[in-house]
Amino acid sequence: MTSTAQELHPAPTLAPGRTILELNGLEKRYPGTHALKPVHLAFKAGEIHAIVGENGAGKSTLIKLLTGVMPRTSGEVIWEGKPAALATPHEAMALGINAVHQEVVLCRHLTVAANMFLGEEESRFGLLQQRAMVKEAQKIIDGLGFDLPAHVVLGDLTIGQQQLIAAARATVRGTKFLIFDEPTAYLTRKEADQLFKLIRRLKGEGVTIIYISHRMEEVFELADRVSVLRDGTLVGTRNIAETDEAELVKLMINRSIEQIYHKEHFTPGATIVETKN
Repeated sequence: MTSTAQELHPAPTLAPGRTILELNGLEKRYPGTHALKPVHLAFKAGEIHAIVGENGAGKSTLIKLLTGVMPRTSGEVIWEGKPAALATPHEAMALGINAVHQEVVLCRHLTVAANMFLGEEESRFGLLQQRAMVKEAQKIIDGLGFDLPAHVVLGDLTIGQQQLIAAARATVRGTKFLIFDEPTAYLTRKEADQLFKLIRRLKGEGVTIIYISHRMEEVFELADRVSVLRDGTLVGTRNIAETDEAELVKLMINRSIEQIYHKEHFTPGATIVETKN
């Protein structure tokens, strides 16, 4: 093998804090449905930006627009200071935008190594170099702190382990902007800790992380900022150090926690049943 995956896809060197992606009125309409109302939001290089909201709030629509899975109805996307169409997944990935989805979208019948380099398998004289590819994949996996074998068929791993491989795959593709969609849904506590370690490492390398989760404890553990979607509308963005769960819940559902869990008070009445011995 003449070059490693890291040489093919060098880690991004981004100035922390500068705007890498800006959304100016990003909008999506379907016939009879306004799935995402105009969103104005800027993401910074090297930040972990959580996005929260109830089911149907617009989170999945936003992911699809950012990864080129579907076209936007209107609005502008500015990537590193220049307009970006994001018309196809290939264009998004070429810019450095990737996603790790809740449902693993890799090939279960291929090996872990083959999935790591899917679409860009290293070859010599037209013959796939399986042994070299497995060796390189194992080196990357070990470097991330994942105790997983590169030579086994992906489908033989647990769903949680497959999720970690999907995350590892994203790190070798020149990723600058990585979206995690409910990534811990199938992970054990140990696997989640490994993933969090990877996320913090990527943040330190200047990668922007979008973290979508219903688990508030994870949002407060990881995020620098958090944005809230409700009924397709961006209703607020907060620095994580300046908010709390009660405020985020109120933004998500437009009601306070006290209104959700209303405590009723009753005056005890006469005894209706009594037992002895």
